[in-house]
Amino acid sequence: MRPIRLCFVITALGVGGAEHALLKLLSRLDRKLFEPSLIVLGQQEDLLPRFQAIGIEPVMLRLTPGRWPLAEIGRFLAAVREIQPDILQGWMYHGNLAASFAAARLQPAPTVCWSVRDTPDAAHAHSLFTRLVIRFSGLYLARVATIFNVSARSAAYCARNLGWPAERTALLPNGVDTGLFTPDADARARLRGQLGLADDVPVIGMVARWSPVKNHALFLAAFAALLKLRPTARAVLVGKGLDADNPELMRVLSALGLENACYLLGPLSEVHAVYPAFDVLALSSRSEGFPNVLVEAMSCGVPVVSTDVGDARDIVGDCGRIVTHEADAMAAALDELSQDASAMGPAARERVVKHYGLDSVVQGLQQQYLALRRR
Repeated sequence: MRPIRLCFVITALGVGGAEHALLKLLSRLDRKLFEPSLIVLGQQEDLLPRFQAIGIEPVMLRLTPGRWPLAEIGRFLAAVREIQPDILQGWMYHGNLAASFAAARLQPAPTVCWSVRDTPDAAHAHSLFTRLVIRFSGLYLARVATIFNVSARSAAYCARNLGWPAERTALLPNGVDTGLFTPDADARARLRGQLGLADDVPVIGMVARWSPVKNHALFLAAFAALLKLRPTARAVLVGKGLDADNPELMRVLSALGLENACYLLGPLSEVHAVYPAFDVLALSSRSEGFPNVLVEAMSCGVPVVSTDVGDARDIVGDCGRIVTHEADAMAAALDELSQDASAMGPAARERVVKHYGLDSVVQGLQQQYLALRRR
């Protein structure tokens, strides 16, 4: 029997959690069972070399955001027809809609699956156009075989508020490579040495792009409160926009008096080498689906403090703290965990290995696809 032709449709290849999740899945997909391909609708291609490195040559349509003239729609349909997929897998909202649109115009029609990589409940988290895409996608629900949700909260919201069928929903968390994200004493010493920080300095890390939904203001206010309790503590901020070229960030640091207590590293490609230098990881987001940074940090043996967003509570369990969106609450949790971070670290890693290891996540997805083919 030939491999299942599996075509993914994604909005773009920007540096985001959903894009990295797809990259990891495709890197572990059994090529004896599946023949994967990828169609990219938009213009961002930051991760293009990473996909090419695992043997995926994406079809880059480079469509103009929000504008789909007939000629560009024709290019998309032609790309799908050339691949002749058995399963057409949308990835994120625009990809879901595009996959359904294409399948409705193909004979024989491929099996259509969607993938929702966040919780579409916060208006501030999506543009008006994206919210319209989410609503319009509902017209194609009858053609969708399986909706893969990143989290239980996301699945519950889609069923309750959007009317998407719960009986056709499956969970697909973002798996973590526990061989790459692992406790590493050498990496800890190396980064701390580069920053001039001794091993006993309490280091609180945050890995998130500069965005309103990530709510850095809450974290920085909490860290300022923590400094009153632990003056030697330091914060390390990683992500796009977390550098001295961000005037808004610099104003916040100045207002809180944190200029000399925060290290701004900007975006880093090898973030697995950063987590081990942290004593605690903080997540202050207003909205998330499946927070990748939590499982990555925990896999590195780092306990976490997170706001109650997405599946954070289920991920963290008793290997960290879930707090309200209040600076004092977050500061108290950071203070507690940073005093004895090593005690909770091994349990945090064990929890991730058991529930969120990449290989087990990929195996589960493959079984879902094989079951669809047997229908």
